[in-house]
Amino acid sequence: MSQLQLCQTDPLVALIYNLFSANMVRVPDSRIRPLSVIVHRNGHSSFRGSLLPLLSDSRGIGVRPAISELTDVAGRRSRRVTLDLGLHILRGFLKGLGLPSAELASKLGDADYLSFAFPAVRRAAYDIGALGWALAGRSIDRQNPAAAILFGLASYDLLLIDSILTSSQISVILSKEQGQRLNIDTSALSQTFASVGGQVNTSGENEVELTLTSPQDLTFAFTCVRLFLDHEGTITSMPPDNRLRTLGDDGAESVAQVRYSPDRVLLSNQPGLLRWDQEG
Repeated sequence: MSQLQLCQTDPLVALIYNLFSANMVRVPDSRIRPLSVIVHRNGHSSFRGSLLPLLSDSRGIGVRPAISELTDVAGRRSRRVTLDLGLHILRGFLKGLGLPSAELASKLGDADYLSFAFPAVRRAAYDIGALGWALAGRSIDRQNPAAAILFGLASYDLLLIDSILTSSQISVILSKEQGQRLNIDTSALSQTFASVGGQVNTSGENEVELTLTSPQDLTFAFTCVRLFLDHEGTITSMPPDNRLRTLGDDGAESVAQVRYSPDRVLLSNQPGLLRWDQEG
């Protein structure tokens, strides 16, 4: 997993990172759900799907996540970034929506800056105590080939997603310096993104806001805890862990480290947008 680092004082990204101890992803994804599993070893993290098929019995866990509206996150804008960096961020959002990003730059007129926001945000979160109660005495099935990487001398760490932040809308704000007019064909922009309910609004002469809508909620951030196993695969504990680990780096994005908050595992040592190792 590599990271696109953003400013530590970014009003949106830092809020999600510091207040919720949540990891933001570059490509929003509806597959990232509570009780999903991430495995980590030697600086690399991979998304592996649901925990339940890895358990030694087929019983459900018997608890449900609580759903809440996050009004303190909804609509809060990120810090403006230059258009080059902004296009990199926007391409990730478009990939999550299933849209191609070819020739995207030609649609954005003479914009100099880009920021983003999530107009409506929901959180689905398991209570940690209830989750611990539900997993007490449960075991990972050592006979499941998909679980083999969790055992042995070179075993992977098992991280469990316990909460997610989702939104069905993403707003992209294009702008110029104050006092400069933004020249952009809003009709063409609306037409380009019509398939995802693209709505364009102007706010003065130097700013245009494009809102994209997905037919389903997309996860753009998540929190996770580490599950510790004994030799037989029984889940013994899920405390935080204070070790630091270097994450994978593809050369285009900066190296990050795993940081552990008092309650959750953070997959970078500062706010940013994370990319799974297997992403293109």
